[in-house]
Amino acid sequence: MLDLLTGRFLWWLVSMGLTPSRWPGTASGTVIFEVKGRRSGERRSLLVTWVEHDGERYLVTMPGHEPLWAKNMRAAGGEVVLRHGNRRSAVHLRELPVKQRAPVLRAWYAVTGISGPPRRHFKVRRGAPIQEFERVAVDHPVYHIERYPEADDSREGYVLLDE
Repeated sequence: MLDLLTGRFLWWLVSMGLTPSRWPGTASGTVIFEVKGRRSGERRSLLVTWVEHDGERYLVTMPGHEPLWAKNMRAAGGEVVLRHGNRRSAVHLRELPVKQRAPVLRAWYAVTGISGPPRRHFKVRRGAPIQEFERVAVDHPVYHIERYPEADDSREGYVLLDE
């Protein structure tokens, strides 16, 4: 119950733009992920945490191999919007091959592993060796966040990806 309340409160803070788009002292941030529903066509949204690894940004699936947001994202051809307050960034998500996921999973888990849901789902210690993340990589797709090449950096919203 506490996880649910905390998640809803954080979702509200992020949706209002009341949190930093990058958490201080980390290479990560929390944003609202928006995608068109594959059946309804309506916009679906959820809270996600991105992580930066080797200068690139990524999203990680947590509850299961292909949660609903990943199915909707695939149906939308990888096109999604990341939102923080009123700032929106249209991006494309590209799935990483399993062999490339472990370092990103480790970086993501170093940030998110302080909360209960990731720890319960991954069942890995925060300081675990890379081999542990290689073991779970097959069950946790990782998506590279790619900006559209024709994107105009002066447009409102690109602060999310280029602070």
